[in-house]
Amino acid sequence: MKEEWTLKDVGDFWDSVKDYDEINKNTYSYFRRFIDGYKLIAVKDNAYLLDICCRTGKGTLYFSRKKKDKLKAVCMDPSKRFIELAETRLKKENINFKVRQFQELPLKIDGIIIPSKTFDNIICFESLEHMPSPKAFLNELQRVLKDDGELLLTTPNVLWEPLHWLAEKTKLHHSEGPSSFLTRRKIIKLFRKTRFIIKKERTTVLVPLGPEFLIIFGRYLENSIGEPIRKIFCLRRLFVCRKIKKIN
Repeated sequence: MKEEWTLKDVGDFWDSVKDYDEINKNTYSYFRRFIDGYKLIAVKDNAYLLDICCRTGKGTLYFSRKKKDKLKAVCMDPSKRFIELAETRLKKENINFKVRQFQELPLKIDGIIIPSKTFDNIICFESLEHMPSPKAFLNELQRVLKDDGELLLTTPNVLWEPLHWLAEKTKLHHSEGPSSFLTRRKIIKLFRKTRFIIKKERTTVLVPLGPEFLIIFGRYLENSIGEPIRKIFCLRRLFVCRKIKKIN
């Protein structure tokens, strides 16, 4: 965790995580972000999707398969290596996509600023906490999202930050790199300041890893307790937001 960093720092860090896919392929909580997120957000056939901070492209791949390839996607990430991995992965599928690196705002494709109100949906998994300026980042997502579009954003519960640190120190998981976990209250304030309305909210994953019986038990407890308790104890916060239309 650093007090100040840049998007280039974020990209350089993820470039250094050579075993990202290898680590996450057996991590139960990793795939839950896609499974739970898809259930919450409304994605129409032939939607134009922005997968921002796409890492190695697995979010776009999951959503495309669920929509039976009826998507057009732009995948963007600060990491050059992740972009290359995403392009290799998605080329194997019947997906209409582009992948581009970004290390500054506003977002650009081939040097041209992406026009306002371009995307039907935006998905952003576990990345708000890595942004040097979360407010500027959300403002940009609000700009490129259509008025009737939806943003799916997931981010860790700040209560779990010490466990992320411990997992990295004990080599159970990779480091989070430049980041600062945000409280739920701060996230909600940021949404309001950037003209987003929260349409749906859910908190998931009580047991993020372990033997199968423990994961099953954790899933049972997660489904048994109410959302007020999940908001306190579960690992991942999911928000589906719509933008507030600007009144001229």
